[in-house]
Amino acid sequence: MSVRVSTRHMQMMVALSEAGSLVEAAQLLGLTQSALSHRIKEAERLLNTELFYRQHKKLVPTSAGKRLLHSSRLVLAELERAEADINKLSVGIEHVVRLGNEAYGGYHWLPACLAAFAREQPTISVEIIPDVSLDPYAALRTGRIDLALTSGQPPEGFQCRRLFRDEMRLVLPAEHELAGEDWVSAGQVAAHTYVTYHTQPGKGREYEQLFSHYRLLPARVIRAGVTEAVIALVKEGFGLTIMPEWVLAPYLAQGGLSTVRVTEEGLHLDWQLLLRRDEAPDSPTARFADCLARVAPGTR
Repeated sequence: MSVRVSTRHMQMMVALSEAGSLVEAAQLLGLTQSALSHRIKEAERLLNTELFYRQHKKLVPTSAGKRLLHSSRLVLAELERAEADINKLSVGIEHVVRLGNEAYGGYHWLPACLAAFAREQPTISVEIIPDVSLDPYAALRTGRIDLALTSGQPPEGFQCRRLFRDEMRLVLPAEHELAGEDWVSAGQVAAHTYVTYHTQPGKGREYEQLFSHYRLLPARVIRAGVTEAVIALVKEGFGLTIMPEWVLAPYLAQGGLSTVRVTEEGLHLDWQLLLRRDEAPDSPTARFADCLARVAPGTR
């Protein structure tokens, strides 16, 4: 079966989805508005279906357009990765390992790990894939990444290499009324606005160990998306959050924040590296996992 659409049609779909208008999309592609209109009609003729409809002078993808857009993003991203890999092969890099980190994870530990691995395995390159943080498990299953650093309770179906046990602490402004307490109760936490990455509870994390366990919910929740935003909002007094100590380390060093144990027993979680179940013991990915397990700061 022949492929009817080309990469230029895929680039067109992505540009139209990212731009606010046909004019802006044409500018992104280096085309005239007329040439882009002809390209849309060409793709629709090849596929024998409409890809867009007009709504308030804006092109909105049809169901067929949305399907093509989804595939276009995947194909173009894979082509970009292939080109990058080939470029590395031309300068002596034999393998590329792609690492994904969950939303709760930090990167302050990474330079030392990469330096150690480069000394041990100079022909293996490591790439950090930043857009898989909300679901590193799916990215690992589909091959977008080769290795995932996660915390909490991982799902089944992966090789799991435990790193270390961490404590989740309540994070609050240094001058907050709860700062200095030996520990705080679930009720004290729930009485305040809670700042979080996203509203989907993470398995084995604070929602399961604290809020669900004590049948409480925070008075209000602010979704901030990334660690830096969560920390910034907490520091400025918009609410409180709970984070692993390993992730918190560089932010506490900057000052302005305090942490308190949550419940008298504390909340704990495990950090681990996940590999695909069929990963060979001596593969480049497994070798990088071995290096991380040895030199990651939290494992020392």
